[in-house]
Amino acid sequence: MSKGKNTFGLHGLTVNYAALGTISIQELAHAVLEDVHALRDIYNIQYVRGSRLKIIATNEYGEQLNVIRPTGGSVHYIDTHHYRPACKDYDL
Repeated sequence: MSKGKNTFGLHGLTVNYAALGTISIQELAHAVLEDVHALRDIYNIQYVRGSRLKIIATNEYGEQLNVIRPTGGSVHYIDTHHYRPACKDYDL
């Protein structure tokens, strides 16, 4: 496998937020939402699959932090909490 190819074998679009530096989670949410609107309106993207968002948690000084579960222990991966009914996959 060539370096840089993702494990899903999907070719996609990367939106880079590194130039924003250390920003609040609210500002990141706003930036992501604005970019999603741009993808829809400017680039005419109507559907997506296999999307990911990598977050590097820091404090206000840019020092990296571990993400801790509410029940204890660190976490490195979570699935979305967005609910999408299966019936949306079919013409019902």
